[in-house]
Amino acid sequence: MTSVTASFGYSGISLGLVRSSATLAAQLDDLETQSSTGIVSDTYAGLGADRAQALSLQPAITQISAWSSNVSLAQTNLSTTQTALGNIQTIADTLTTSLETLSGTPTSQTVSAASAAAKDALSSLGGLLNTQSGGSYVFAGRQSDVPPVEDTALAQSSLAETISGLVNRDDMSDGQTVLSSTLAAVSSTTAGSPFSAQLSVSPTAAATLNTVTSIGESLSVATGVTATQGTRATATSSGSPIRDLMRNLMVVASLSSTSTTAEGYQPLIGGLIQSNTQVTGQLTDMSADLGLTQTRLTAQSSLLSTMGKSLITQLGNAKDADLASVSTAVSQTKTQLEASYSLIADMKGMTLANYL
Repeated sequence: MTSVTASFGYSGISLGLVRSSATLAAQLDDLETQSSTGIVSDTYAGLGADRAQALSLQPAITQISAWSSNVSLAQTNLSTTQTALGNIQTIADTLTTSLETLSGTPTSQTVSAASAAAKDALSSLGGLLNTQSGGSYVFAGRQSDVPPVEDTALAQSSLAETISGLVNRDDMSDGQTVLSSTLAAVSSTTAGSPFSAQLSVSPTAAATLNTVTSIGESLSVATGVTATQGTRATATSSGSPIRDLMRNLMVVASLSSTSTTAEGYQPLIGGLIQSNTQVTGQLTDMSADLGLTQTRLTAQSSLLSTMGKSLITQLGNAKDADLASVSTAVSQTKTQLEASYSLIADMKGMTLANYL
């Protein structure tokens, strides 16, 4: 009888208490982990019924984060581009002022000063066209690792030499011919004269080379400006305001040895003034277009931020532990576990008499 009682007590009740205690101990470990980490589980399986929602939310949050990063990078690049474009606009405005001093019959000193200033402006223009943001050339379009201008010393470039020869040919007998020939020279799409191979295309083709940035579901936006972009060429314009500005500067840089009384001088200066007025207007339009893109990106950034916060809140509802409830459960489980351990300890000292 004693052996039967012992077998029942230790193999039945005692074994059940041990198993129950192990279960409680595991529950306590899980609750304490929730209390320390603040989440229900570090695995989707441990989320129970909420795991399906968590699984669907996490990729969406990751995608929104990627779009937000794209927007942020684009905004940084556009800000840098706007600054550089503003400086190019200043060069164009300064050239217009300089051209006005060259009208009429300016002194040789005035012409020499204007020529020297144009050469300096060409150096500045070359540097601005190779402006970088985060290691990328902002005027290079999609091939942003290649500088738009191979040699920033534009005043010493082969194009500058060609234009100088055209300006000083035949002692400026025909200003309109000089304007046409120099325009043809700067319109050349030969690689390295002076633009990179990618940008040595027509202005309309260059306008399609802008970087395209993904900023939302099936939503992309072209960002930036390529150095040679523009519209269709005309009799007085290459179509690209930056090419035209470069031509105008190179012509003025070549005037130091030109006679201001030559027959073609006044028509040349008049044509340059007309061209540069058009250039400044086109550069202003470029800047305005960039501003519209910046405004659009700012709005998209705000939208993505709101969406991201909403999804993160939903994910938190699925994954975050209710710390108040967890604290209560920890206390209750500890009490139950202590009682279980106490019963197991008491049973170890029980005899047959305790069962009778």
